[in-house]
Amino acid sequence: MTSYYSRYLRGEHVAVWGELHRLGPVPDELLEDAAAVAEETMDRVAQHVSRVAAALPELGWVSSDRLVPPHQPPTEDDNDVVDTLVERIGGLPLSVEACLRRVGEVWFAGDCDLLFLTYHQEPVPTSAPPGPDFPDPLCLPSSYQVAYVLDEEMGGDAGLGRFPLAPDELHKANVPGGTHDIELPSLSADAVLLGVAGKPGITLVEYLRESIAWGGFPGYSFQPELAPEALITLRVTPDF
Repeated sequence: MTSYYSRYLRGEHVAVWGELHRLGPVPDELLEDAAAVAEETMDRVAQHVSRVAAALPELGWVSSDRLVPPHQPPTEDDNDVVDTLVERIGGLPLSVEACLRRVGEVWFAGDCDLLFLTYHQEPVPTSAPPGPDFPDPLCLPSSYQVAYVLDEEMGGDAGLGRFPLAPDELHKANVPGGTHDIELPSLSADAVLLGVAGKPGITLVEYLRESIAWGGFPGYSFQPELAPEALITLRVTPDF
């Protein structure tokens, strides 16, 4: 049987991830193959994130937190932290583990007139997501942030359950809201990302695919005709 990884490299990105997701817990005999797919996927995601992160300041984007850049790639130390997290939690979805190891911290929340992106600026959204008032800028945690949430906000509880992976569309617009969550522990290939407005059942890989397709701001997918013209400079067809 042709490996998932070989098929993925041939361009069967959506089909391969769909099949991996339907496996549920990944059998031991498929673990190496599935992990290779996850790593290759997140290497590609990292390239897209880096490209968008480099372009955002040129559009006048300013981070919602001036101490936080749009992208901080992982270091060797992150791998050690992820190893510890996997052991403590009892298993991370392969997509989440690879994301922490290969992509690192992403923070596209901020202010940008050309992208109709507001955080500190007016107008404050008065509607509810999903929709163009909530562009849903891509935000992903570093391994250190995951460890911090585990220790400081969840009391180090490895029983876990629903784990907050990122702020939701409301919080990214500086409006009181919630989080995008995953269920932990998990031995699956991909994680369902809970709490994404208008996208019930979307997985992390699917969400990242949608996000990159919309230049890092997938909230505009709900009403494309209202998306800012400048977004075209950031959008690409995902290759993962």
